[in-house]
Amino acid sequence: NNHLSPQINDRINYLQDALKRLEADANRHKHRLLENASLLQFMWKADVVESWISEKLHQLRTDDLGHNLLSVQNLLTRHETFEAGLNNFEHEGIRSVTDLKEELVSTNRANTSNEQREKIQARHELVWNNWQKLLQTSGLRREKLKKAEDRFRNIEELFLRFAKKASAFNSWFENAEEDLTDPVKCNSLEEIRALIDAHDRFKTVLEEARYDFDELKASDDSIKSLNMAANPYTWFTMETLFDTWKSLEKLIRV
Repeated sequence: NNHLSPQINDRINYLQDALKRLEADANRHKHRLLENASLLQFMWKADVVESWISEKLHQLRTDDLGHNLLSVQNLLTRHETFEAGLNNFEHEGIRSVTDLKEELVSTNRANTSNEQREKIQARHELVWNNWQKLLQTSGLRREKLKKAEDRFRNIEELFLRFAKKASAFNSWFENAEEDLTDPVKCNSLEEIRALIDAHDRFKTVLEEARYDFDELKASDDSIKSLNMAANPYTWFTMETLFDTWKSLEKLIRV
């Protein structure tokens, strides 16, 4: 029966409406905060992943392919460890940020706006492209190291082949030199004929030695074409062997 009841009711209704508006504003603000929190969480994770990728790409920017077989094999072992790290990171980093992206852009998630979804999709695409670039660069590095390994293995084989043949050739030369410089004493015609026959046989052996010498020169040419340092398996060089051959020819002419 209070004559102010209408005014009181109006005031109560006004306050109730104001409270509803306040609650709606609070919900909208909460929604925006959740949107921003989700976006910031994803962006932070993407930054961490991309920073890791950039660091690994920087590590791959090297022209070091080793200087011999052992060094390139060590580099290959290190690269295998590097690629194992990539494989682990694919599970821990790439899949993690991808799963978070899928969760945030899901149409069932009410806290993500279309604008936020577009930003997340674009950021994830950038991370993914950089990841693919890293994998490709790593693969190219592995191929280069494999080619370098094949090259140095071929060089090792050339070095060893040359060293073995050079040693055998030098041993043969020392024996031949000794035979050719021994004093000749003959007491009969038969002994002279025997020496002539032995010398003819030596000429046949000499042709075989010439073939071996030509093979040595071919191996040396192959090694020099690769611009490698001195052969680590022998002190013989083609120049010293050439002098040896010239000395032998002089002995034969004499």
